[in-house]
Amino acid sequence: MPNRMDSMLSKGAGMMKGVKARLEGLTGVFKTLAEQHGEVGAMLKRLQSKPEKKAELWPEIRRELLSHERGEMREVYPVLRQHVQTRALAEHHDQEAAEMERLIERLDAAPSDEWRSLYDQLVDAVIRHANEEENDIFPKAQEAIGDQAAKDLEPRFLAAKKQVMVVA
Repeated sequence: MPNRMDSMLSKGAGMMKGVKARLEGLTGVFKTLAEQHGEVGAMLKRLQSKPEKKAELWPEIRRELLSHERGEMREVYPVLRQHVQTRALAEHHDQEAAEMERLIERLDAAPSDEWRSLYDQLVDAVIRHANEEENDIFPKAQEAIGDQAAKDLEPRFLAAKKQVMVVA
């Protein structure tokens, strides 16, 4: 469990991402997803700069990444598959999400001398994935499904994320 300072840094980064997303016209689920990207991104970077926090931060990072992706795959991306302009983006997302899950599995089984290198790969993959979603996928998805559907999708995503968080 992250300490209070780590939690504050994470929440602050999430709030900043949320403000940026809103300024760029993202609403509902897409704004929430961007906020979560900011939060987990801050935790990823914190662990990267302070490897001694592995026991404290890794379980939370792992839980957040898996529940976020599984929540997206359960609620958000099936909706995007229904629209021609976002169908290919949804397929691409599924490939990246599967890659991330494989990296997490490898990290869980990695000996300590290989862990850092694999973790750096995960950080790079997650940051790249989040940037792609925020800059390419979410704006196109927002346009395809509209503001109201994006707002309606938010509680469904949050419920799915919460439901799978226990399993992750």
